[in-house]
Amino acid sequence: MIDDSLLLRLKEIGMSEYEAKVYVTLLALRVACAREIHEQTKIPRGRVYETITSLMQKGFIFSIGKSPVRYAPVDVNLTFERLKRNSMISLDNLGQGLKNLESEIPKSLTQVYELRTDWTQENQIRMMLHRAKSEIIFLCNDEGCISGFSAEISRAAKRIPVYLVVGKPEIAKTAPIKCYVGGTDIAASVFHHEAGESVAISMKLFLMVDRRESLTIMEENEKRVGLLFSPDIFAGYMSRKIIQEIQQITPVRKGCTKAGAPGSRIRTPITRK
Repeated sequence: MIDDSLLLRLKEIGMSEYEAKVYVTLLALRVACAREIHEQTKIPRGRVYETITSLMQKGFIFSIGKSPVRYAPVDVNLTFERLKRNSMISLDNLGQGLKNLESEIPKSLTQVYELRTDWTQENQIRMMLHRAKSEIIFLCNDEGCISGFSAEISRAAKRIPVYLVVGKPEIAKTAPIKCYVGGTDIAASVFHHEAGESVAISMKLFLMVDRRESLTIMEENEKRVGLLFSPDIFAGYMSRKIIQEIQQITPVRKGCTKAGAPGSRIRTPITRK
């Protein structure tokens, strides 16, 4: 009679019910043909051959002779030493994979987090645009980058104020929503550095949401890294300063664009609920 506790433990290491029954039966019989296994286990004959093939592929049993072919279990000690080694390797690989993922995903929203892959950076931007509730400030001078988030920017602009600030006014012609340009402070601090400043890092994108969290994408030697600040204690101050300085870009004839007059600066404060 087959020991049910052994069947349960074999199923816990990944065997199917039929595989466990055939394996335990062969361990008890030492050697048997498919017909004898069928008679002992009551497994349908078609499924017996299928199960035997599976156990052979996994290294639990092997075949002997011909007419009829008989089957026997591989030495138990060798089999389970191999299983233990494979299990340790698998667990080590899984643990390393989870550690790698953990380094890219914030554990809690209380500090600064590095976002090192393009996938992580792009998805964090999309999530921030989606979850914003009162205001978005989006600084970017890359037309391709703005185009990549065009759908999310357009949807957000239908719900809340979105300030899309660019360094080159001509970008406004293809942008999904109205654009703004900044004054000299924003231009010198964000989109390019003043003469004499030895700064190797350039900013590709700056996103601030609800005056609470911010994300900066920077590049150095063609390598990009993102820094997520959440909560960002300077977000409220920076939002007000940016909105005070920017000017809306207005279209002019011949398809060109220009910034609004100096007196048309935006000074709309965020509405707190």
